[in-house]
Amino acid sequence: MGPNHASGSGSQSSDAVATTFKRLHPKAYLSRFLDDAIREDGRRLTSFRDTTVLLGSISTADGSAFIRIGNTSCVAAVKAEVAVPQLSRPGEGYLIPNVELPAVCSSRFKPGAPGTEAQILTDRLLGFLNSSNVLDRQQLCIEPGRAAWCLYLDISFICFDGNAIDAAVLAAMSALSDTRLPTAVFDPDLESTRCSADKARLQSLKLERLSLCASFGIFDGVHLLSDPTAFETAFLSSHLSIGIQTAAVEVDSEAEQEEPSRLSYLWQSGSSTTSKHNDSARVSDQTNLQTCMELARQRCQYLRTLLLQAKHAA
Repeated sequence: MGPNHASGSGSQSSDAVATTFKRLHPKAYLSRFLDDAIREDGRRLTSFRDTTVLLGSISTADGSAFIRIGNTSCVAAVKAEVAVPQLSRPGEGYLIPNVELPAVCSSRFKPGAPGTEAQILTDRLLGFLNSSNVLDRQQLCIEPGRAAWCLYLDISFICFDGNAIDAAVLAAMSALSDTRLPTAVFDPDLESTRCSADKARLQSLKLERLSLCASFGIFDGVHLLSDPTAFETAFLSSHLSIGIQTAAVEVDSEAEQEEPSRLSYLWQSGSSTTSKHNDSARVSDQTNLQTCMELARQRCQYLRTLLLQAKHAA
């Protein structure tokens, strides 16, 4: 009883010391882990967190998904409404994303109107979707110049622990893959659109391709980190997000091999050059970018597999 009790007390004391050190000297605390080539959560520097993809999580939506990457989790819902097409694009519909970071997902966010971080994340997601061109908006047209589908893609975070862009992109792709639209016909006499209530006639949204995202960061100009947590992100000097485009989830494995993955999105803030402590040798920005590209390809292929499995299970 005595030795075990002493051991337990010692462990609790060590945990308390570590917690205090982390609170008082967070950067030094993180650096001690990374200098030993390990993360606070036990991952290797270039490892990604465990990821979960579930489709059809919201029954009232036209398409939905639940995503978890480590402790970061969010839900995405697609709601379709009939709208008038733009004059400049009479044969196309709309895809309007919106990201919410409510106060409940993290203490860093306050109640009220969307904050700056949520607006930036929405803009980045919109840029990702536009540059990837995964959805042919012409399939959203009901009657050229008269009626088209407007897809509202709403993503709300349940828990925020860093790397929100990867989670938002995966949630968007998953929810769009799950989206089914009713058969709609425009009546020129009534100047209105009639939608079928027959669920058997729902039509799945077709994605031209699948684009997914993998993000990285540079800590202290020394360590390259994959999938940074919120704690790690606060001390990163550089951020990098890479979008990789692969075959859509409906494409079989043989066709996928004929269409190799390719770069669809690149966003970088700061230099990704790194160097080792007490060593003049430096790893160039270009070399680290190539490393991240290869890691991103592997990661996005894995995410595609998860999405494919979730679609079959839905």
